[in-house]
Amino acid sequence: MEVNKDEALRCLLIAKNHLASGNKAGALKFTNKSIGLYPTDQAKAFLAQVQTATSSSSSSTAKSTGANVHPSRQSSTSSTTTSTASSTEKKHTPEQAKAVKTILSCGTDYYKVLSLTKSCTEVEIKKSYRKLALQFHPDKNGAPGADEAFKLISKAFTVLSDPQKRAVHDAGGGDPEMRSSSASSTRQYRQYGGGGGMTEEMTAEDLFDLFFGGGGMRQQQYRRQQFRHPFFTATRQQQARQHQHQHQSPLAGWVQALPILVLLLYAVVSALFSQESTPLYQFQPSTDYSQARKTLDLKIPYYVNPSAFTPVANENYKLRRVERQVENEYINGLNIHCQNERRQRSFRMTQARGSVFGFGYDKAKYEQARKMPMKSCDEMKKLGYNPDYIY
Repeated sequence: MEVNKDEALRCLLIAKNHLASGNKAGALKFTNKSIGLYPTDQAKAFLAQVQTATSSSSSSTAKSTGANVHPSRQSSTSSTTTSTASSTEKKHTPEQAKAVKTILSCGTDYYKVLSLTKSCTEVEIKKSYRKLALQFHPDKNGAPGADEAFKLISKAFTVLSDPQKRAVHDAGGGDPEMRSSSASSTRQYRQYGGGGGMTEEMTAEDLFDLFFGGGGMRQQQYRRQQFRHPFFTATRQQQARQHQHQHQSPLAGWVQALPILVLLLYAVVSALFSQESTPLYQFQPSTDYSQARKTLDLKIPYYVNPSAFTPVANENYKLRRVERQVENEYINGLNIHCQNERRQRSFRMTQARGSVFGFGYDKAKYEQARKMPMKSCDEMKKLGYNPDYIY
């Protein structure tokens, strides 16, 4: 896998140092480890050199001691060495290794991972996943990095097959689950009493008992402290007064039903004005939105429903307001895609740059990443907007 290339070169350097100091066993060990991480021609050539040096030293030792080794033992020893060297690397074809590198280079662009476009259907997503899953399964593909490629394909299918995760991915790119983890942790912190109050008196053991249902004296002591807190004392007093008032007042039932009546009234009003929530325009044509229009200032194309848009088109101030909304939404979308393009270019340049010490530097890939097309950013510049400004 391309990510392990720097570590493979480091192991090869250690192996060369071992061979120079006379430690042939250590040199053989780190050479095999380098090939296992990332097979290179340099490492394979050095492995042959180490094996030659090891066999020559063993033969010279046998001659110096005067031991006569049977030819069958010599052949079994050489076959064992050959099988050990070949077992460090699974069998695979160059096409499989190239396909694995292509999948891993896609990063978090899940459409590119599954070889699909943003307009793909759910059936196409499932079909592409079945095909790639069989092709890159570690039992079918022995190339280095096939396991990581298989996991990336499964991750892409998980995101694109979920409409909500797919919408988040289309809006900002990347892994939507990674971006939502911080928001969920904040909600959990608030839900379980973060931010002061009686939780400042709780220990780590108390939190463990609270989350995982632990019993014992500690939990009982926490409950006693909890119900002695002024907040719970006031709450119990308020509940007692409400209970007493309910028994005294005959209208208590109507008071309890009032929130339900308010919700029902809100649902009825929302249903009456539901027609106003229908969008006036789209950026893609459809059966209902078949009439193509362009904004007056920036010439942004959009599509409307002819019958529904006629009252807006007949009044100039309404038309100008809708077109400003179209332009703002279009520019915001371009800005999101522009930021995503910049992140992809930075990621590819970092990969091509290699490690801090220069290992793994690929000049061709670096120049290709630096000259990557930035369609959304260029479109914003043509429209007179600065991509560096967050709209």
